[in-house]
Amino acid sequence: MESYICLVLVSVLIVGGKANTLQTTEHVAKLSEANIEFSLNLYKQLIVESNMKNVMFSPVSISAALAMTNLGAKGKTAEQISDAFFFNKIEDGRFHSAFGELHGLMFDKASGNVTVKSSNRVFANKQRKILEDYKNALTVYGAKVESMDFTSASDAVSHINKWASDATEGKISSMLADDAINGNTALIVANAVYFRGNWHSKFIESQTDRRAFYVSHYKVVETPFMFQRGQFKYAYIHDLTLQIVEMDYAGKDYSMVLLMPENFDLAKVEEQLNHANLTKWLAKLKYKSVDLTVPKFSLEETIHLHEVLPKMGVTDVFDRKLCDLSGISKSSDLSVDQIIHKTVLEVFENGGDVLAERAEANRTPGNDRTLFYADHPFLVIVRGRAKNAFHLFGAYKRPEGRIRSHDEL
Repeated sequence: MESYICLVLVSVLIVGGKANTLQTTEHVAKLSEANIEFSLNLYKQLIVESNMKNVMFSPVSISAALAMTNLGAKGKTAEQISDAFFFNKIEDGRFHSAFGELHGLMFDKASGNVTVKSSNRVFANKQRKILEDYKNALTVYGAKVESMDFTSASDAVSHINKWASDATEGKISSMLADDAINGNTALIVANAVYFRGNWHSKFIESQTDRRAFYVSHYKVVETPFMFQRGQFKYAYIHDLTLQIVEMDYAGKDYSMVLLMPENFDLAKVEEQLNHANLTKWLAKLKYKSVDLTVPKFSLEETIHLHEVLPKMGVTDVFDRKLCDLSGISKSSDLSVDQIIHKTVLEVFENGGDVLAERAEANRTPGNDRTLFYADHPFLVIVRGRAKNAFHLFGAYKRPEGRIRSHDEL
């Protein structure tokens, strides 16, 4: 009987960040860098098919699910996953403990301002015997195996969707489609992430109003924009006319970075997007008084990674004849059929009152204040500052609503 694995990844970011100071080790730092490398490679692959769509994903969530799979992968199957995700930057004996440490440091934080949670679970066909060694190894990711009856497909889908909903406080109520499971399903590796944060400096809700967002020079969509004047880290990359602004969450352990070219040429920025350049750009961030205008938006993006990863060299894990997951089960016909990643990002006004910072910005003469007006496509990064790892990466290119020509406004 042919069997397959379906990996399900759920990410929810509600942006409106106070957590413990994160501490680093050499291996975790290398893993953070590897995660950024993977982020950029995946992003470039996703924009190949359509450069005008919104893109949003959680690199650490995707890496965690594949790392959990890699725990039981052998031979070329394991090598391909390690190469694509840069897992091979860490010594074999240290990788999973380092990833477990990174995962634990980045998630399961809670305060009045920021909640960051991650839930991992393997749902296994009760007819399949999962190796005890694999079950025990999953504990490094805070995960466990739950045996299920996949012959009752609708009940199984409902159960897993409820798990995803519970893990994301109801933000994602439907992760698996009704036909995602059948009697041949062997394993589902699921990862659900929930991040809720308030801004260090809130946007003034009374100043939110509808304005034009330019999806191109001549095409616009009307959408709500938020405004505030304050002290933000800012950088300008002259050769790309690239503006960069960083907005802290409360507690300043997490932040959102926006990268927007003044000349609308985001494609040129994307061409030069690599780890070295991004590191160099972000190192230029310095505090300035900024008049900041950004869209108020909600994104819900689904990525079918089983269609994307083969283009990045991960092929054997999807091929029943070549896949080797003998570290998960002794069944010889086990392979991955689907990897589905769903992310919700909401950006709204909520945050703190930082009166001293606002007063400093208001005292700054108009000519010395910087204008960051995000009315055309930009890149988005949500990162944990101390770990320098990405919770979210993507681009906001098109608000919801009817596209109109500029002349229609």
